[in-house]
Amino acid sequence: MPTELTRRAMLASSVGLTGAAGLAGAPANPAARLKYYHTSQSTVNYGSQFSDGKMDIFSFLDTCRAMDLDGVDIHVQNLKGVDRAYLKDVRRQCLNRGLQISSICVSTDFGPSAEAVPKELEKARAAIEVGMFLGAPILRAFVGAAPSPDNREEAFRRGVEALRKTSEIGAELGMPVALQNHSGLTSTGDDMLRFYREVNHPNFTLLLDTGHFAGRDGPNGPRIPGLTYDDYYHSIEQVAPLTQFVRAKLYDLDASGREKWIDYDRVFNILRGVHYNGFISLIYEGKEDALTAIPRGARFLRSFVMS
Repeated sequence: MPTELTRRAMLASSVGLTGAAGLAGAPANPAARLKYYHTSQSTVNYGSQFSDGKMDIFSFLDTCRAMDLDGVDIHVQNLKGVDRAYLKDVRRQCLNRGLQISSICVSTDFGPSAEAVPKELEKARAAIEVGMFLGAPILRAFVGAAPSPDNREEAFRRGVEALRKTSEIGAELGMPVALQNHSGLTSTGDDMLRFYREVNHPNFTLLLDTGHFAGRDGPNGPRIPGLTYDDYYHSIEQVAPLTQFVRAKLYDLDASGREKWIDYDRVFNILRGVHYNGFISLIYEGKEDALTAIPRGARFLRSFVMS
């Protein structure tokens, strides 16, 4: 059975063909498609507003609709509960606004110790159950970091087993599990590809975070001596053919919303090169007020959608 990487390569080859040999209904030039990506944003962008009671999931949906986004990227911590009546309302209110649920997210951490893993697996199971009820297509999970540099390999092995078990739970319930690179044990493209190979489960995939690979200047993200922007973009190139979901990090925006620390023209060229056509989910981690910065960032990211 072909891997996702193989399928992407086959697609990239076939869309360039014309006539009967091409994909049925596919444009000869993918860049000519009116809408090549879908845009969403995460509830974590408004963490302080949720905490202060100034926003709930329903006002978040209104905010996304006002920005003309296509979907919502929901972290389970931002839901007020998991009872069915409430979740039914969330699902219906998404439908009423024409918004897809692009992913369901949980912050698992399998790195610190073996004793913590069972609780983290139950956290993942609960999130998958919520996501399945809401109609989310994928679970976002973390693997975490090693408790110390000399325990890195032990933590990696523990993470592999835990991610495989999470993928088995997802397969049982009906939801793919995606590992997001988020520093720690997933600081480079090589790290991510190693997890992909070692977990080796058909229900396991990778989620591409544009901010958390080593080599990039600016705030947040891992720091590894000697790595440069060339290494950073190479990591994106490594993961892009395998991902079904992209989280676009924004940190420092100019007046037009363009990001200072990441060359998104280059990032989107990488995504076009592998014919990615899934969600681009905006994550804002800057110092400016999210309520003023995010609308600019959303317009900026949507500028790559229309072509």
